[in-house]
Amino acid sequence: MTTSPIELEVTDKLREAMRDCIADRLHSPVMQTLPSGTKAVLKDIAGLQTRATATLGPPLREGESWWVNRRAIQQSTTSQVAKFKANWFGDQPVTDICCGIGGDLIALARRGPATGIDASESILSFTAANLCTANVKAELRCLDVMESEPADIVNGSKWLHIDPDRRVDNQRHVQPDAWLPTWERTEELLNQVQGGLVKMAPATTLESSIAEACHLMWISSGGSVREQTAIWGTLPTPPAVSVDGATWKVGGRTAVVLKHDTIQCYAAQSGDWAVPASVASAAESWMIDPDGAIRAAGLTDHFARSHHAQALGGPSGFLTAAWTAPEGDPSTPQASCQHLAVVARIRDRLSCDDRALRRYFRKAKAYPEVIKVRGVDIDPAKLGKKLRECGETPLALWIGRNGKKTYAVVTELPTPPPS
Repeated sequence: MTTSPIELEVTDKLREAMRDCIADRLHSPVMQTLPSGTKAVLKDIAGLQTRATATLGPPLREGESWWVNRRAIQQSTTSQVAKFKANWFGDQPVTDICCGIGGDLIALARRGPATGIDASESILSFTAANLCTANVKAELRCLDVMESEPADIVNGSKWLHIDPDRRVDNQRHVQPDAWLPTWERTEELLNQVQGGLVKMAPATTLESSIAEACHLMWISSGGSVREQTAIWGTLPTPPAVSVDGATWKVGGRTAVVLKHDTIQCYAAQSGDWAVPASVASAAESWMIDPDGAIRAAGLTDHFARSHHAQALGGPSGFLTAAWTAPEGDPSTPQASCQHLAVVARIRDRLSCDDRALRRYFRKAKAYPEVIKVRGVDIDPAKLGKKLRECGETPLALWIGRNGKKTYAVVTELPTPPPS
């Protein structure tokens, strides 16, 4: 459920004004007819177009733009993640509750019949305009999901996508009871259908009884963890997630890494992730930094154990391993690891102070093209600038904390995933 201070209805006149605003024709005839407040809103929307395109993709209808506001674009699902989730519904009708400006609704509408519900008529005006920009169609309904009867909201749909408002009262909330709709109402809606998805912030922690009734999935793309998704009931074409040869199950967790056109999944059954990995006293032969989705899902220890690695400085730090098998062998731990983590072979271990680092890189005639830091208050950008003049050979520098000791490890550049 979303609310917005913007009270605009997107008309043909407003579309024309937006085109002028984006083209910096601020004194065009149509712009001159608008109130100053409306002009200010259009300028703000025009300034968000680059961010909106990065989130929603390029407009597919010529001459159209994305109708967004700062608050809505923060919560909107990126096009890559939205497409990934939408595929689970096959071509079946889906209702998107709290659809906002349409990030998920657009993807749902591209694969089949979709209905979007939101409490704000103003936001739905933006949604309708964005559906036009995306060149897709969906039914839109203005309903307050806290006040309406669940059966009236679901309206015969078998599958739901729900994106609760997590920014109520101008505050961000990761506790479900503070959302709109509340978790109690969300469960009422899910009980009306065969299955559905609930979009949540990555840091959301559900009560154990709730978590055990669904499958939790953390999704990353573009190097960031975008969301946590709770999968409920059955879906027409459920996600292809495998755990030791078995399909995903209720009570389990999955980390998904979306890179370009590839989808990589790492999953664990209920309770498997609670067993801690062994701890290394020092870096071994390889350094490993699991993707943020694995860390957010609490699967770092499980990931380390399954890839014959150890924790270096606890589960929030880097991992290290003493792999010895040939790198080109696709069955080796490092080969399977590279799709889900940054992996690099260690060259040297050294003291973590400016003088020692500068001395090392000058002697090697190298510089740290990649700097990874965990658990230490060091700015990688500033450090990289200091060391850039030391040489021309690109290497990677890893800095972390193991107990009370800060360590530095120099590696080759991270190994790209096998094709």
